Amino acid sequence: MNYAVLWVPDFALHALRRAEPALAGHPVALIAGEGRKAVLTEVSLEASQAFWSRGALAADGGPDAAWAPHPQLRQAAAALPVDSAHSPELVGLTVTLAMARCPGIILRPRDPAAEVEAQRLLLAAAFTLSPRVEATAAGLCTIDLQGAEPSRVEAAMRRQIAELTRAGLPVRAGAAATPLLAGYAARCARPLLVVHDIAGFLRPLPLSFAGPTPAQQHVLAGWGLRTLGELTALAKADVGSRLGPDGVALWERAAGEPTRPLRLAELPTTFLADWIYEPPVEAMEPLLFKLRRYAERVVAELRAAGFVAEKLALTLRLEDGTDYRREFRLPEPGADTDSWLRVLQAHLEGVRTAARITGVRLLATPARPQQKQDGLFDTGLRDPAAFWENLARLGAIVGDDRVGTPVMQDTHRPDAFALTRPVESVPPPAEPPVHPLRGAVLRRFRPAWPVRVVLADAQPREISGALRGAVRSTRGPWRLDGEWWQPQAWAVETWHVELASGVVYQLACAGGEWSVEGVLD
Repeated sequence: MNYAVLWVPDFALHALRRAEPALAGHPVALIAGEGRKAVLTEVSLEASQAFWSRGALAADGGPDAAWAPHPQLRQAAAALPVDSAHSPELVGLTVTLAMARCPGIILRPRDPAAEVEAQRLLLAAAFTLSPRVEATAAGLCTIDLQGAEPSRVEAAMRRQIAELTRAGLPVRAGAAATPLLAGYAARCARPLLVVHDIAGFLRPLPLSFAGPTPAQQHVLAGWGLRTLGELTALAKADVGSRLGPDGVALWERAAGEPTRPLRLAELPTTFLADWIYEPPVEAMEPLLFKLRRYAERVVAELRAAGFVAEKLALTLRLEDGTDYRREFRLPEPGADTDSWLRVLQAHLEGVRTAARITGVRLLATPARPQQKQDGLFDTGLRDPAAFWENLARLGAIVGDDRVGTPVMQDTHRPDAFALTRPVESVPPPAEPPVHPLRGAVLRRFRPAWPVRVVLADAQPREISGALRGAVRSTRGPWRLDGEWWQPQAWAVETWHVELASGVVYQLACAGGEWSVEGVLD
């Protein structure tokens, strides 16, 4: 198993359906040409089922009895599911006949932008298997697996098949000794095929796998040859003497002999997705649908490059020519589409724009995955993923600067703190002090209560506002100031006051404004 191939049958059709949520579950076909000359090029599973079922009814003598693309339509319909790769009779059908046979069919031209995005997703998935990848064709990637452990590679291929299928690209994978054989295996895979017995694998395959020209196919059919095994049973020299050098090349392809160096692709260095909406959107559902699709590709590219995202930058382009921008710092760097979407959705649900959205830009700032080892007696989080995800969702709603763990700052300013990233494990509790704390405990009000204070002889005598009452006794003032050399200089005057009720409060005056900072008990 030296090479692998990832192949998406009907790639252009699946790329289109992946980009348009309205096409899900409906019979769809791609067309080429214009007017009456337009024909079907790729047909969805639902359209294939509708065509075959209609043909089966016609075989019963109905009004479409003249249309019978297969002599045993009942058995063919019962053998569904099928796709256009297994329904060649439908490819080339005219648009007029297609609409007559399947009235609900949706006919669309190819979407080059959707195909580029789907190809980038497929290429990123291939890079997770090996750093040596070739973008061979649209919907097809060839991967050099030489030196990799077969069991691990096979498990990784199955994971990528499952992830790509969930992302809207039903991929097939094949692995073999050469790129050509891996391509043959991918065409036969359901969904993964690893070729060990080359001769036994090639023997029953039809001649079309080797790509004969129409002239060669006519000659070989006259010889009664229909499979690769029947062709390779003949001597290569005999085939060459009758069909020339092209016949020798065909025989070698039928035997799986040709090999070639790969034209290696490169991973992107910027993890960016940028797309437009036609027509513009004003509802959450279509916005999030494409946001998920493009986020899946960015996540795949990050993983393939060995990175995670530490920040996300989201830009909404509006119909009036303005932009709405927001940056999200993820508390826990990661590369998970669901986590990203929950963070983005939590913020977008509270966003109201002045115009409809015409485009979106999503940029992920890469970072290396964190490597950490907790202490032997540290207490970790029970569910770290859920904890960091909830913090990110809170930050998306209230702002990243308002979420975190408060830490006292190195200053004399009372109650000065900053929010920092929460610790990932809780250290053991500190030893109790040798001498226990003495005196009253200040229980702070957050935020402080704004009040009005009446002074007499430069001392508080009466309080009104959030707290009301006459002051019976006072202690103070205690004055503090700092950072006088900077524009944000501060100064505060603190008092302890006892009201008629006997409760002692702490008053503070800063900039001429009074507040009750807390109660002492």
